[in-house]
Amino acid sequence: MSLPTIRKRLGDCTRCPLHASRTNLVFGSGNPRADIFLVGEAPGAREDAQGEPFVGAAGKLLDRMLAGIGLARSDITSRTC
Repeated sequence: MSLPTIRKRLGDCTRCPLHASRTNLVFGSGNPRADIFLVGEAPGAREDAQGEPFVGAAGKLLDRMLAGIGLARSDITSRTC
């Protein structure tokens, strides 16, 4: 099953208590065929506002850490839960 198909099936997910206080579902981003999959704990306000994981300060730190090992965001898949 493709990531877009999974995202579509989730719709406006209400499976956990986070739905009560969120603005957007933060599903994930990146390369769906990546060998590396990062999972972050509880999306923050910026992730919620943009609907994407690892944005703002956390995203900048992640980008620097990945660059340090010769990778970019396009080389990984990431999501928060």
